[in-house]
Amino acid sequence: MTSCPNRSDPTCPDIRAWTEQHYDFCGYITGFDPADFADRDALGAELGYRPDDLVCIVTVGGSGVGSALPRRIVQTYPAVKAQHPRFRMIVVAGPRIDPAALDVPSGVAVHGYVHGLHRHLAACDLAVVQGGLTSTMELAATGRPFLYFPLANHFEQQFHVRHRLERYGAGRALDFRTTDPESLAAAMSQELTDPRLGGSVETDGADRAADLLASLVDQ
Repeated sequence: MTSCPNRSDPTCPDIRAWTEQHYDFCGYITGFDPADFADRDALGAELGYRPDDLVCIVTVGGSGVGSALPRRIVQTYPAVKAQHPRFRMIVVAGPRIDPAALDVPSGVAVHGYVHGLHRHLAACDLAVVQGGLTSTMELAATGRPFLYFPLANHFEQQFHVRHRLERYGAGRALDFRTTDPESLAAAMSQELTDPRLGGSVETDGADRAADLLASLVDQ
């Protein structure tokens, strides 16, 4: 998949052409300045990570729909740990998944909530996430390698988010239905060995939005 379909129905106008005719674009707004996290060693030390740790953050956001995903991901821990002895896996269950309900191997940390999660994502060596826009774009903005699983039959995650990430060359999409723990462990190990880092994400979206709004007020 390299692009979003331009028509939802043959009788409708071309989506891109119509949108460009009727809207201005400000670009993505991250909510933080990625430059603040440029020194990953300092950030990692502040968050309690050792310099030689290989930190993997696992999170599915605020949805309980993805509860099967962390259960599968934690099964990869022994295999990845065997390949990378300094590997650390930290699972953030979120508000709708009971951390106690996740049967994790010894050595895997599980938290129901992590304050400032975007900072941990910026410091990590690998993230494995669902296909939601916020977490994936935070990872893209800070240039971190990640694997993501768009929900099946979820238009935003399957098309909109995936299209945006592919434009940046960020992340690697996987299909939950066809990815078993063994193949996932291999993908994770590959990313740790040869990480895929995307292109830069625009950082002036908020300023551009303010300029567009100001021009309307001045009229």
